[in-house]
Amino acid sequence: MRIISDYKDYYDSVQTFGADPALVYVRKREQFEFRKRHTILEERKPHLPDDLDRILAFPLDLLSRLPREVVQKIGKWQRKDFEMPVTTKLVGFCGNLYPALEMEGKTFYCTEDLPSNLPTAYLKRFGLSPGLFAEVLAQNYKPSHGWGWRQIPLTHANWHAAAAEVAGKTFDEVFVELGLPIFLLEYITEYVAKHQPHKDDLIRCTLNPHLKEERFQQVKGPAETFQEIAMYLGNQLARQPDPMSNIPDDIMRDEKGFDQWSFRRHKEEDKKLRKKRRT
Repeated sequence: MRIISDYKDYYDSVQTFGADPALVYVRKREQFEFRKRHTILEERKPHLPDDLDRILAFPLDLLSRLPREVVQKIGKWQRKDFEMPVTTKLVGFCGNLYPALEMEGKTFYCTEDLPSNLPTAYLKRFGLSPGLFAEVLAQNYKPSHGWGWRQIPLTHANWHAAAAEVAGKTFDEVFVELGLPIFLLEYITEYVAKHQPHKDDLIRCTLNPHLKEERFQQVKGPAETFQEIAMYLGNQLARQPDPMSNIPDDIMRDEKGFDQWSFRRHKEEDKKLRKKRRT
């Protein structure tokens, strides 16, 4: 597989070990955003499918179910909201979806890595310490009856339960309709003011994203990533050959700008050729 792109990713080096030159991946990164209350079509690029809302509807629904609110349960009915901005993500890679979350500009694929990998100074801005944050994530805090998915607290148990919805499942239809092997969806939480609900959160969609920036090498190594992309392009995303034409040969010839004498010698030319051979 040859990669044509204006940026380098962590799996590009595998090309040096030999690849099928007939298989080409045109890796052009495109990004567009829209508010949760609006539709994708308002920011859709002209060359993208007209029904992009329908194509991405199911992944966006899964994205909205990922827990993203850091809260602490106090007693039976009270809770403390730390109002910590969390961006939840779905990395679409070769038919599969990988849930992730971003905090302090760094992407994580499991909540267990959060307390020890976030700066203490950053946690203090929200009234947290590494120890307290670990306790908040470890608490058994499930949504009560009547809660919407948007209000599910971010805990280890709740994150694993939401991630299990996409684990081991394939979503080839989305990739085939988009016509690419990789995409990224992000749900960006925005706190408008203290104690004010963030009802107009931002959704970002990136086609052919930079996987190194998403730290996807934690999920798949360079060789495995390169091989899976090549196989996906050559199978699920392979273009079907055009059907055989039923147009008669003479009509096809005329359409191409030729006539009945094209690629043939006239009698005069044959006489000149025979005379030339005799001399």
